[in-house]
Amino acid sequence: MNINSNRQADSEVVQVEPPRDPIEQQILAAGNLSEAQVEAIRGFQRRKGLTFGEAAITLGLVRRDSLFLALSKRYNYPVLSFGSDERRISRELVVGYQPFSANAESFRSVRSGLATGALSQGKNAFAVIGPHPGVGATYFAANLALSFAQMAVPTLLVEANLRKPRLASLFGVDAKTEGLVEALTRGDSKPPLAIDVVPGLSLLVAGATAPHPQELLSSKEFLNLSQSAQRNYGVVIYDTPAALDSADAYVVASRVGSAIVVARRHRTKVKDIKTVAHALEGFQCEIAGTVLCRS
Repeated sequence: MNINSNRQADSEVVQVEPPRDPIEQQILAAGNLSEAQVEAIRGFQRRKGLTFGEAAITLGLVRRDSLFLALSKRYNYPVLSFGSDERRISRELVVGYQPFSANAESFRSVRSGLATGALSQGKNAFAVIGPHPGVGATYFAANLALSFAQMAVPTLLVEANLRKPRLASLFGVDAKTEGLVEALTRGDSKPPLAIDVVPGLSLLVAGATAPHPQELLSSKEFLNLSQSAQRNYGVVIYDTPAALDSADAYVVASRVGSAIVVARRHRTKVKDIKTVAHALEGFQCEIAGTVLCRS
């Protein structure tokens, strides 16, 4: 047996460099760092035990939103950029602009609660309802919908507030875009959706001004549309007008079958929440949860 027969081969083994962090690859691919800056980041990374991205941000060589974009590209995780997206999409979408903030985490907590609760029971559509204007129902509906899209769940956000719609402006959609009103008036089987306003999230805006919102929402066309949406999407979120100002929200909730009640700290009275909850029971709509906005 020739013991030395493999020694030459062993000496010629090439050391393979460990694969780089995929986030590092995305940042480097942007081409915004010099060789000296890259080496400075790697040295700081080794000394502090950080990831490449964390080290780059700490040194001020990479902006946090640039790192978010790198994460988005690598993991198909929709985030928004303060540079390009904010010219079109409102900063109120904190789940997109600040995905690691405490506010964004609160939306993910609600999302988790729904996923293990109502969604696990086969209920995938929710009417978001506030007793009065200004409690944050639209803000909540938009961010909750985006949080589901970030979980790679095909999500549809419907503007069922036909009295004072706001979702089009939040997502930078032309206010003249056709939407729910036109779909219900014409009886369209395929409503005019804004597909992927953010990856994974589609939007059905209000459309034209409705002279009789409640009649449209009470129609068989709206019932058919809502049933179709529930079949075709993983999650459907409906924004609604203030429940104590009109019966529109209750009509939507009765079609959808499940509601999330939104209240605001120091502004919403307990008796108003009880009034809304009692009315929802009368419309045979389950309450998936109640959310308190603190600011």
